[in-house]
Amino acid sequence: MILIFYAFAREVGAFKRRLADRAALGIDGLRGFRGRLGSAEIAGVATGLGIRRAADTARRALQSFAASDLVIATGLAGALSEELQPGDLVLADRLVLASERPGLAPATFAISPGDLARFKAALEAPPLKFTTGTLLTAARILKDGAAKRDARANTGALAVDMESAAIAAEANRCAMRFACVRAVLDTVDEEIVGAELAGPDGEVRPLAAARFVLRNPAAVIGLARMMRSLNRATAALADALEALCRPVA
Repeated sequence: MILIFYAFAREVGAFKRRLADRAALGIDGLRGFRGRLGSAEIAGVATGLGIRRAADTARRALQSFAASDLVIATGLAGALSEELQPGDLVLADRLVLASERPGLAPATFAISPGDLARFKAALEAPPLKFTTGTLLTAARILKDGAAKRDARANTGALAVDMESAAIAAEANRCAMRFACVRAVLDTVDEEIVGAELAGPDGEVRPLAAARFVLRNPAAVIGLARMMRSLNRATAALADALEALCRPVA
């Protein structure tokens, strides 16, 4: 069994369509899906947005799937490096979990060299283009270039999300193999348009979106650009997840 965590359904929609025997997850208190990719049995679990939701969901899911061979955290990420562009893949070799309380030092989780080598080989086989480096899990959205550049300077991270390191912490506690691959949605100096539109479950609220457009008509151009980036990113994620979910020695 390979257990995949993601914040919201759109992130893994393209990958899910590649699975055979798709079905609802069927576990009370958890949202997601099941399916097969060749001989590999896949379970996908939606965490919603944020560190606490990700940690709580991962804890429950890892109890239900205690025999999982591999845990993968995936989804979208914001670039902290100028070299990254929308659709680029980042394979984490280290994850930094920012504290939700000011003044507390962040926690770090490193992928073992042996596992990292196997994950890199899996992505190189198709072959896929990706960058390996540190990923930051932030307690809040970094909306602009100044915030992203500060995060890069303070942590050395290439990209940022809001869930992966929390999932890594739970997988580490359960002594489970863990991988993290993310696809970049926005460049380092690109402001996230309508970041407040998503609810805690990661889904955009239609009424909130309509009100946002009415108040910010010029933002429609930015939203269209972001949707194009989203399509590139989710297609890249589908390729990466398919590669990682092939039998890993």
